[in-house]
Amino acid sequence: MANKSIIPILTAFLALLLISTQATTNPGVRLRITDKGLQYVDSIAVQLLDEKIKTASIPDITGDADTPVGHVSYSLSSIHFNSFSIPSSAFKTDPGVGLQLQISGASTSLSGNWHYREDHWPHISGGGSFDLDVSSLTLSISMKLGADSTGHPTIAAASCSSSIGDVNIHFHGGASWLYNLFDSYIDKKIKETLQDKLCEETSDLINNNAEKELSTFPVKKQINKYAVINYSLVSNPNFTDSYADVFIKGEFQSPTAPKEAPFSPASLPPESESVKMVYVWVTDYLLNTAGLVFQDAGVLNETVTPSRLPPNFSYPLNTNTFKLIIPKLYQMYPNRPMKLVAYSTQRPKVSTTSAGVDLSITGQVESYVQLENGSFVYTFTMGLNISALAKVAVRENNITGHVDTVKVGVSLIKSAIGDITIDMKLLQFVLDAFADKIIVKQLNEIGDIGFPLPVVNGIQVINAQVMPGQNFNLIATDVKYSPTTNAALEKTPQGNNKIVIV
Repeated sequence: MANKSIIPILTAFLALLLISTQATTNPGVRLRITDKGLQYVDSIAVQLLDEKIKTASIPDITGDADTPVGHVSYSLSSIHFNSFSIPSSAFKTDPGVGLQLQISGASTSLSGNWHYREDHWPHISGGGSFDLDVSSLTLSISMKLGADSTGHPTIAAASCSSSIGDVNIHFHGGASWLYNLFDSYIDKKIKETLQDKLCEETSDLINNNAEKELSTFPVKKQINKYAVINYSLVSNPNFTDSYADVFIKGEFQSPTAPKEAPFSPASLPPESESVKMVYVWVTDYLLNTAGLVFQDAGVLNETVTPSRLPPNFSYPLNTNTFKLIIPKLYQMYPNRPMKLVAYSTQRPKVSTTSAGVDLSITGQVESYVQLENGSFVYTFTMGLNISALAKVAVRENNITGHVDTVKVGVSLIKSAIGDITIDMKLLQFVLDAFADKIIVKQLNEIGDIGFPLPVVNGIQVINAQVMPGQNFNLIATDVKYSPTTNAALEKTPQGNNKIVIV
């Protein structure tokens, strides 16, 4: 919206069209993650869990028992993972709760040190190292997703269970009675310790690392000094057997004086396509709230003088240009510079159909002539009716738009120079040339910038397709996740601190 030139109503209105999602019944934006998308999340989650488990510290295992050398106290210490293999996993929806990660057939190997000491004199002791192999490991964890009071998405581990099938240990530097000790006492403790550790690390990955990543979701995204997009969640996500839906407020707001729009989003169709990972429905409500915000901010008003026109423009802004179009204007003020004060009289209206995005604009232009003493005299007011058809696309996580044609219609509203005759055919010819050669180009420069999709940091939209529908544009896309830092694997400090991107 900062690029102001030529006819402001035209450039400003297409900017709001192409820079565009209340706690209302229907969301302004609906985001759907399909089974295909969850399969991709599964591959990322398993990779992160694998790296997290390998770096996890395991508490020492201690106890006491009767052995062939007497009653001893024993310990397994400095236990660490050597490997962790997950051959089979599934990340799926958990209707009524959220999401669920299931792992089966996993295996791991660990190493550590062992030590024992006889409790009574002569206090015989010994120690060495050990290797541990675990197989037939399973894990199931449920995650609850929701929205807090400010509309930020939340995630937390709801429940976790794990089991271990076989555990094989080999002591280095020990006697055969150590294996009997293991079978009788240590086997159960190792299983319990590892089961607890697996759930602890997986829950931490969700409660801290995943929550940290999710906190980068752009609940409020600054567009410019006049507007922000409100991407807050209007309700908790909905989970079915085959997809997860996220309901987003999706509206433009003033950053200084936000208010509810006097209209609501239309209902969206219950489509359930699953070819792509993610589907995003962007409703006309978002675009229409953009028009409301920019209208209230006065952004759609501008004064155009001769110096604001391109130097190679064929029709200079002075009364000579209007000699044949409005003869009386030229007769009263021959060869005098002019200025135009353009402004919108209603908020722009956007309507999407299968053909594309229709933009309807109503405004007025006041004409002034500059006298020899430098002052301006008001001459007449023309009404403007502007229409454009845009095609929506996605590029680099931004929704963009392209306009091929713009139509401008005018009518006389008021005259201060008496009855005037206007050659509407000549005036329309000038307007059509102006639209084709200048307006379309400048509006497409604005459309190339577009506005951001509601995605967390590290998500890249790929192979996106845009399909216009009745009152919405449907974006069907795959995604790629590329963390910008290794923060996803770092421990998050305990406490109530959250990273919130607003």
